[in-house]
Amino acid sequence: MPTSKPSLNRFRRISLSIGILLAFACGPGLFDENEFLSYFLPESSNAQPQDKRYFFTPQLYNYDSETEADTVRQADENLNAWAAYAGGNVPATAVAKVLYEGDESAGNRFVSQLSRAHAPALDYLKLALQADKASGGGDIWNPDPADTTQLTQLLDEARTKFSAVDDPFLKERYAYQAVKMADQIGEHDQCLDLYDQLITPITRKTFISEWALCRHAGAAFSLGDTALAIYEFAQVFDRCPSRRPQAEASLRIYGIRFREEALKYAKNDREKAAVYALCAIQPKQDALPLLKELIALAPENPLVELTMAREINRNEYFFLGEQNPIYGYDETTKKDSIAFEDRRKTSVSYADQLRVFALDAAKNEKLNDPAYWYTAAAYLAYLEKDYDAATTTLDKAEQARTSNADLKKQIALQRMLLLAAQTETINSQVENQLIGYLEQFGNAKNFRLNNAFVEVCQQFARRYQQEAAGSKSGGWLSGCSRPNKDAGKEMTIAKSFLLTMLTSSQLNRSEAYVNLNSDQLVIEDSTSAATMQRVVAFSQQPNPTDFDKRLLKLTGFDADYLNTLLGRRLLAEHRYAEAVTAFGKVDSKVWSDEPFASNFNHNPFEVPVNRQEAAGANSYTPVQFAQRMVELQQEAPKRTGDEAAKLYYELGCGAYNLSWFGNSWILVKRSWSSAELVSSLYGQMKSTERAQLEQQLIRNVYYSAQPAKVFFEQAMKAARQPELAAQACFMAARCEQNELTVRLAIEEVKRGYADFDEKEWSALIRKLQREQYGRYFSRLSMDYKQTKFQAEILRECATYADYVAHR
Repeated sequence: MPTSKPSLNRFRRISLSIGILLAFACGPGLFDENEFLSYFLPESSNAQPQDKRYFFTPQLYNYDSETEADTVRQADENLNAWAAYAGGNVPATAVAKVLYEGDESAGNRFVSQLSRAHAPALDYLKLALQADKASGGGDIWNPDPADTTQLTQLLDEARTKFSAVDDPFLKERYAYQAVKMADQIGEHDQCLDLYDQLITPITRKTFISEWALCRHAGAAFSLGDTALAIYEFAQVFDRCPSRRPQAEASLRIYGIRFREEALKYAKNDREKAAVYALCAIQPKQDALPLLKELIALAPENPLVELTMAREINRNEYFFLGEQNPIYGYDETTKKDSIAFEDRRKTSVSYADQLRVFALDAAKNEKLNDPAYWYTAAAYLAYLEKDYDAATTTLDKAEQARTSNADLKKQIALQRMLLLAAQTETINSQVENQLIGYLEQFGNAKNFRLNNAFVEVCQQFARRYQQEAAGSKSGGWLSGCSRPNKDAGKEMTIAKSFLLTMLTSSQLNRSEAYVNLNSDQLVIEDSTSAATMQRVVAFSQQPNPTDFDKRLLKLTGFDADYLNTLLGRRLLAEHRYAEAVTAFGKVDSKVWSDEPFASNFNHNPFEVPVNRQEAAGANSYTPVQFAQRMVELQQEAPKRTGDEAAKLYYELGCGAYNLSWFGNSWILVKRSWSSAELVSSLYGQMKSTERAQLEQQLIRNVYYSAQPAKVFFEQAMKAARQPELAAQACFMAARCEQNELTVRLAIEEVKRGYADFDEKEWSALIRKLQREQYGRYFSRLSMDYKQTKFQAEILRECATYADYVAHR
């Protein structure tokens, strides 16, 4: 067999490489398709913009919500202080060039003003820049180590300058530089002493002293005083916006959790509350006890609602997901994955505690938004499938009213989820409610909104399937091939299909990550023609309901799209006459545009002997192709001998080109991939599901080209000329080898990713060819060995030549 797309000899290498690639991408421990499974918006809390990075995520931080505002805020605080110190209106760009780029040019307005009014400040800026360069940098892959020798020298210089200057602005900064550099060179005891000597005596401290306190906390942690470190990081986090991220990260990165001893350093309730707040947003812990203490001390703290949102987001996965989210990267955190089922069980009782707490918080007059707490309690009830309580509690949330736009979205989202969960029979009232929600939440930028949208579409799609089947089980793909006299039920099949399509990433055109969506092309390519006939009928009904019109509009499908898809599905089932009718309703411009322009450009009735060669140019449109197939089917039975053989052979070529191996696959499917035979099998982890997929592949005429083989067999029977019969026999053999290719794909998956010996693999191919897939090769070599065509194939087809040599 000619070596192309793909040959049997190269098939193992192609499938093996694809399999290994998929293993790295999707293997256990590396990827979780439900990693961001969540329906509760943390934005519905009153979290400040700079604190969105502390929204719960299986990752270390919520990077998607982190904005440049944090970085700007850090820079602005120092920039503004220097600009005010210099006096006059100094452009921020001029200050930034000096502070962060070391610009010393006299033409810089900031430099010139300092030279006139605060000349000693230029010496400080020079030292600060030198210290920054000596501190090292880079990243974890290419670290730039600190120059401890230079830092030690600069530390001495900073101490000297601190004693020499009287300017409080510069004095505080020299003190900070000394504390910082002592910490950087690992002199942690000296860092603590310098803070006490230089920073503590300052009577009018600014944010610079908070920067120094952050260094002091780090040194205390390095010396083993974790409780003091927690207390001090908490105060920096609470009081200093420009070091807030660094203070929090110092706990998160090292896995530091709350310690009661940290509270003994607190001088008042606010400082205690700061400790509880910082510790409450740390990952991998139950924060409810800390949240209770925080509310008792500081109910107005902006992290109160955020912490509650974190607890919901952190636990809802155990109600919605089927496996542990991937947020463990070392041996310790891998225990999270091992204990997933145990954690799921404990989450039920913990969710009960959260729910009771939320209901109490809603009545707490010191908390300013009862609507948020009722909404949280209602969502927890939804997770526990207590839908009546979820509904009544959500009613209270709406009655409480709120000015938070995101909280209003959350309330509406929960109404949508409850509608899907509580609907047993779909009626016009339910449909009117549903379509309003789908229009509101489709194509949202927030992935949680998209997750909920997809979930609701899936639930209603299943409900429509059940109604079409007349029971609580069954599916529209499995049952839609049977005729159904009930027009109403046929419409439910169409609605189920359209709702399923809305779950696809192509129709749900969100820029946000959606973890539950499907692929439009996969849905199209697995749909039966009977289903598409019902969808087309649905789109053409004379008196559609408001829901029907809005649902179809939401998908964006027009008559051209639907009839093109119907024609494809009919050709996939080799129903040529009906495909003519469907394609005939499509605007002819569709055939000249993509994807047909690039993928239907070879003669669909020609199959070159050598697969490396392309067929001639295509003069057919999809309609004309289907028409020609109908003509051939009608005419071939009326002819005899070689005339009939030629018509059957042409029919076989047309049917063959509709397969994965042909040049007209675009008339059947939307996509083609050299890896598609094995990719779905590699993606299946359960052996039972894989076995079912294997049988589906074996029976799938798109891969086996079984209809084409039947036509080639008829050509062989009718042919009087041996040359013509030999040619038909070879094409039947090619179909048989396609079946072998499918079998080898299955064998590859069963054997795993190991690189087997090529001789062993070749021996397996020969064995299968001789025993199961060599019927037509055998006939070609025996019955037609005197033909010129057989001699040509021996030269052109390496697979056939190998078969003959080893039979």
